Amino acid sequence: MALNKPLMIKAVIGLVAIPLAFASGCATTAPNQEIDLVEAYASNLNLAQKQQIESKISSWFGGLKITLADDVFSESSQVSIERKAHMDERRLPIEGRHNNPAFTFTLLTDGKHCILRNNQTGETETLSGITCRLK
Repeated sequence: MALNKPLMIKAVIGLVAIPLAFASGCATTAPNQEIDLVEAYASNLNLAQKQQIESKISSWFGGLKITLADDVFSESSQVSIERKAHMDERRLPIEGRHNNPAFTFTLLTDGKHCILRNNQTGETETLSGITCRLK
């Protein structure tokens, strides 16, 4: 039995194209994509709101106590935090320097909510009771 070669090629292409079309369709329909988020500033944070941000960042650091400036996110949409360098008994950095990376966090908004993003992991957390304004 002779098979038509162009027909066979079309069948193989169809078998490959259909799963790819479904896979790409699934990837583009993810809810609340980060593309919808824009950098933002915090508007008039009170102590409880600042503590909410500190608490979330602290949880990303495994529970270490984090203290942020009172005006955090008021002039910038990002904050960087460095861990303290390891010191010797003279309170000098060991080997004269440290290699602790800085961790950055960005305040974002989707137009309705303030969202804090851990830039290292990509994790986000919606913050309640905080008003954001566009950058």
